[in-house]
Amino acid sequence: MACAAQLDGRKPMPKDNVFVLSVEEFQELFNTDVKNAYREMEDAANKLYDRDMRKIDKQAKKRMRWVYMAEYRKGEGRVKLGFSPEITPYLTMLHKRFTSYRLAEVSELGSTYSVRLYEMLAQFQGTRYLTITVANFKERLQLEGKYERFANLKARVIEPAIKELNQKTSIEVKWVPIKKGRTVERLEFRFEEKAQMALL
Repeated sequence: MACAAQLDGRKPMPKDNVFVLSVEEFQELFNTDVKNAYREMEDAANKLYDRDMRKIDKQAKKRMRWVYMAEYRKGEGRVKLGFSPEITPYLTMLHKRFTSYRLAEVSELGSTYSVRLYEMLAQFQGTRYLTITVANFKERLQLEGKYERFANLKARVIEPAIKELNQKTSIEVKWVPIKKGRTVERLEFRFEEKAQMALL
């Protein structure tokens, strides 16, 4: 998201999709001291290199790496990230959704689930309403095969994420489980701005 925020719609993508993030930018964004910023930035670059993105439709499931290159040089105080060509449209999409203000908000979130839920809700800024099957929700949070009991998913993922969003961001989120028979089949999320600001 920090790299996507650097994009300028009036200019082409950086050569080879390579972005540079300095330790000063990282430090300011995540409100950390210099000593920790160096370590955390290197750790973040390594983790991003290992992460992938999944695109799923009725015909196929496709996995794509976010970055093809992550370079961190000691003493230079910056990290270079080369984003995979197929990821380019998603970077543009992230840029549109996350202004510098929203990026600062997301940087305060401590849970990956909170960040992913925030991203999901950002897609529905027009209606401020999201309904999603439990299976799709787990898939998007990469929780397949985990939390088979809905009570565990609710207690360990959904409620903590919503609590953190409500405490640390400018949106207020409410949700309800939608049952089919005795089984929770869908999740319904509604959200509003706390300070009468458009979401993004």
